Amino acid sequence: MTNYTRKKPVISGTISPAHKRKIDDLIQKGEFASVSDFLNQAVSEYLREYDEKQSPSFSSMSESDRMLLSEMIREQITQFYEKSKKSEK
Repeated sequence: MTNYTRKKPVISGTISPAHKRKIDDLIQKGEFASVSDFLNQAVSEYLREYDEKQSPSFSSMSESDRMLLSEMIREQITQFYEKSKKSEK
């Protein structure tokens, strides 16, 4: 007999009947395989958008901030490279 181990945790919650009907309609239309599929995709999308709002994107920075950040990154890479070359000796 094979033991089945669930890979994803189970959570529970409540939603409005109207939302449940809309989810069921989307599943019926083939947009999602199941309620779990819908919830996984919805949560993933929400968290991706949340993360984008929390961290400033490179493209939303001013030109001077982008140049400053690029220079800081270059300096860090150069320092790392120089340290790695010294440790090889």
